Amino acid sequence: MTSPETKKRDEKQKDKLSSLKQKAITKEDLHGRLEEMSKRVLDPKVGLYGPQSQSWRVNRYTSVMMGAGCANLLQLAHPWVSQAIDQHSQTQTDPFGRLRRTFLNVHTMVFGSLDQVLDAAIKVHSIHAKITGQASESAGQTRKGSAYFANQIGAMLWVHATLWITGLRVYELFHKPLTALEKEQYYQESKLFAFLFGIPESAMPDTWQDFLDYYHGVIQSDELAVGEVGRQLVDYIFSMKAFLKPVLNRHKMHTAVLLPERLRLDFGFPQVTPALQKQFDRDVKLARGFFAVSPDAIKFMPPYLEASHRIRSESTDLVTRFSNRILYGQPLLVS
Repeated sequence: MTSPETKKRDEKQKDKLSSLKQKAITKEDLHGRLEEMSKRVLDPKVGLYGPQSQSWRVNRYTSVMMGAGCANLLQLAHPWVSQAIDQHSQTQTDPFGRLRRTFLNVHTMVFGSLDQVLDAAIKVHSIHAKITGQASESAGQTRKGSAYFANQIGAMLWVHATLWITGLRVYELFHKPLTALEKEQYYQESKLFAFLFGIPESAMPDTWQDFLDYYHGVIQSDELAVGEVGRQLVDYIFSMKAFLKPVLNRHKMHTAVLLPERLRLDFGFPQVTPALQKQFDRDVKLARGFFAVSPDAIKFMPPYLEASHRIRSESTDLVTRFSNRILYGQPLLVS
């Protein structure tokens, strides 16, 4: 049985953490986190992680892109995120371009050298610093007319969680489960990534299990709520290019299965019937077989291959340059 003193202490800690998450991340906060993060990097040429990390192990596979829709919608379910994207981004006019820029920054942070990582972090913070406004509708605990700002600790922590938890879920679908120790390593490594957005370590859950508890707690809370703005943005995302409609329809089906049930319904997706689940499982099985025999240029993300060349002091090959240009709009990302 929990003693009154312990319960009171836990409640006090919970209130303190809740207050911390409401705070804005200033430029000074970011630079403090980047300085702290830089001290933990063993080799600036390698960057945050490197070949022995769980972060590279999970995020190097092209199969991780299957979770892009799920991670994106989990973020849009946060009213501040959907309002910011609706009012400040080009999602309606250029949804593919927005996704390309997002992954360019994320993959630079994961696979870049320390200098490239720091440049990307400062760039992203500067963009977010300009994203403020008033909510155009009420959704969950967000009231119409209330202020929002992108560089809030709580909002950034949620975005961080969607990327790392979805990434691991998809990796385990297509490849192999991580052990409890490997998951813990993966999570502790993710704290360096959180520093890049100015998230203090004191706002991060201590362990992988604590991180999962936080994630599921947010999903069940009114911190997330899908309004009309969020649903409209989803329509844009899954209709970004007419010639991609067959692929996007398939990706929409995969996203529906990966989403938590509550959010799936809120976004207006159909329920996961046995037939839909069977189709999803069949696609996963086919993809597993495909990736098992694919060459590295297909199996792995081009920034991972480029980073591997950088560490070995080799030039990036033409195939990787071409893949980078297709995915990110430029031939070199982390050389």
